[in-house]
Amino acid sequence: MSCRKVGVFLIGAVCMLPALCSTGCSVYQNGMTLPNPYYHKNLPQYFPRGTEFPFPREAASLQESEKDINRVQGLGETH
Repeated sequence: MSCRKVGVFLIGAVCMLPALCSTGCSVYQNGMTLPNPYYHKNLPQYFPRGTEFPFPREAASLQESEKDINRVQGLGETH
């Protein structure tokens, strides 16, 4: 092989090495998890819809305290 062909081959090999090493696995980059080449073969995940408010006891407590505040304010106005 001529020296020019060897040089072109080496440059091509050096350029292809990072491309080959960076494929085939999922990568966490810039706050994102990038998929691997087989992501289309994974089964989809299903997360059922939850309640509208995730803390029902806290919501009930807030409503109760709101009723108490309205009751107290209503008593304060009548006196």
